Amino acid sequence: MIRARTQIEHAAAWATSFKLDDAPEDVIKLSTLQVANILAAILAGSRSAAGRKIWQACKSTFRSGPCFAIPHGDLITLMDALYLHAAYANALELDDFHYRGHLGPASVVVPLALADAYGIDGPNFLRAQIVANEVAGRLGWAVTAELRHGHQRSYLLRFAAAAAAGVLVGLDQAGMTAALSIAMTQPEQALHPGMFSPDTKVLSAGSSVVEGVRAAFLAAEGITAAGDILENAGGFYRQFTMQRTVANPFVQFGEAWCTHALSFKRYSACAYASGAVDAVREITGGEGLDVSLIERVEVASSLPALIMEKLADPHIEGLYTPVNVQFSILRSTAAALALGDLRGFHFEREVFEDMLGPIKALANRGRLVHDWKFTIHQLQGLDAGLRDGGSRDSADMFQFYRTSRAFRSMFGSARAIGPRDVAKILLLPGNYRNYFLGRWKRSLASRLLPNRKNDRDGGPMGDLRLLSFRMGARVVVTLKDGRKLEAENVIPTGMAGDPDRLGVVREKFLAEGERVLGHVQCKNLWSSIMELPKTSSASVSRMATRLFEGSVR
Repeated sequence: MIRARTQIEHAAAWATSFKLDDAPEDVIKLSTLQVANILAAILAGSRSAAGRKIWQACKSTFRSGPCFAIPHGDLITLMDALYLHAAYANALELDDFHYRGHLGPASVVVPLALADAYGIDGPNFLRAQIVANEVAGRLGWAVTAELRHGHQRSYLLRFAAAAAAGVLVGLDQAGMTAALSIAMTQPEQALHPGMFSPDTKVLSAGSSVVEGVRAAFLAAEGITAAGDILENAGGFYRQFTMQRTVANPFVQFGEAWCTHALSFKRYSACAYASGAVDAVREITGGEGLDVSLIERVEVASSLPALIMEKLADPHIEGLYTPVNVQFSILRSTAAALALGDLRGFHFEREVFEDMLGPIKALANRGRLVHDWKFTIHQLQGLDAGLRDGGSRDSADMFQFYRTSRAFRSMFGSARAIGPRDVAKILLLPGNYRNYFLGRWKRSLASRLLPNRKNDRDGGPMGDLRLLSFRMGARVVVTLKDGRKLEAENVIPTGMAGDPDRLGVVREKFLAEGERVLGHVQCKNLWSSIMELPKTSSASVSRMATRLFEGSVR
């Protein structure tokens, strides 16, 4: 009897057969921009308060090696470079994200370090990066009901790091299967109290990336692992999610590309705060307001935004940190009203204190409310890129409701659907109401009717070029003289679906990078990154250091 392939074996088969020529041109372009975006996040993160603490804490234990420490210029070991750069990339909410998962701190940081350690060319750098994004992105897609979200899904970074390193050390299919299985045998379980307010949030990527790469090296030496670690009755899905059966997500390779759903953050804030900051920039014209003139501020957004707001409660009452400002829609809105923007450099140690005055002044004058239209917009944006949106294996409404109830029971966050919400939904304009009710109908039907699909039929991932992250908001500022200033945005700047998504990366790269490297060096570094698809040397990290011999300030 022939044994059926495990889910990880499906992933490994594609990962080891993929060639860069197999990728569409726009996937290669997006991947190149992702490199620039993560380097911008690393450069900015190195200047953050938490980033400086990490450097001071770690530099005495770092040992000499072949990898450049960005932006310091020290030569350190591979594992040291992985930890440092993953932490910097994660420090200021400036890393990109996919559908679904923050993968850049692994999929870019790993080839960046291995290029220094072993010398690889640009095409292989991008090949490893794309493999990491595509296999880890699919694992993120499979998990639709669990209490860990965003950066808490550090297991995705383990998976992505193992995949990227496996490609670059030349693992065959059996070796890649082992690497991915080793990586998922002991995944981190990031706990909520340490993730949305204290400095510990910025550490969520470091150890996962290191251990993912280590998994590839262990596999190369023949360490064995359980290939069914994901779907086993005692495996990952059973112990990390609320789902009891998870269809094989490693399908539709070459047909659907997770990379197409890449979103680039312009703002140093949680994605759920980005729509509100966009609205503030429209209200203020990019110039800060005198917050003493403001009577009150109301922000309307989606249900997930309200859940995030609750999670961002300070871990010590009254103590505001960069982390609980970035995860709070209201505090991000207050900061943006005072500053006219919200960039990584606003969170530098010397600057952050100036931000706290307006945040504290508006703390009791702001209100975050749920508007069902924004929640429905968010569902519509996802469904545009998926097959059978709302069905059991594709952002199912029952999973959405179950997860929301679990958050409410644990943290006291907003109710998913209460008696008042039923009335609000019924009073929505017909197109919104019918869409929402239709989505529930599809979810119910997919559970009641026999599932006729199997792995060979493909899966619910559709054309992810059409997916959009509609994490929007409406901001209404009432001034003490009675005037009201109002704006709203559905698709935040830089997110999938934004027509200027690609232009955001260069503007952000220069805005954040010039403060570390200077204008000329930053432009030269940008040019080198854009040449990655055809360069014989992928070692761009040297150019991202202050000690680069070609730097001109």
